[in-house]
Amino acid sequence: MESTFYIVHHEFKAGKAEKWWETAYAAMSPGGGWDDAVAANKEKGFFNHSANAVTKTGPVYCFWEVKEGISAEDFQEFIDGPSGPGFGQDALMNICKPIDTSLMNGQTPYPPVFS
Repeated sequence: MESTFYIVHHEFKAGKAEKWWETAYAAMSPGGGWDDAVAANKEKGFFNHSANAVTKTGPVYCFWEVKEGISAEDFQEFIDGPSGPGFGQDALMNICKPIDTSLMNGQTPYPPVFS
């Protein structure tokens, strides 16, 4: 068995987008803790390959890879939790859809990091 890839559709909850972007930009700034958070999430078995914002008020589509053995329920709990992309703000509604790579003859959207 291999990693599972997901596309996650994030919608901002009413009135939450501006604060979320402020927090995201601060986290990605030098010394903001972004690299540490990425490393900690990877250690837990979760890796974000890309975030793709349509507009500043959403939606945002992300491609995540989840290490073998982690259930869809565990991934949803992570995405909705304080270590996920919502920064613990309850700012996002997250719809997680697993990608069936067998439909593309095993091709994954990104090269796997858990192999």
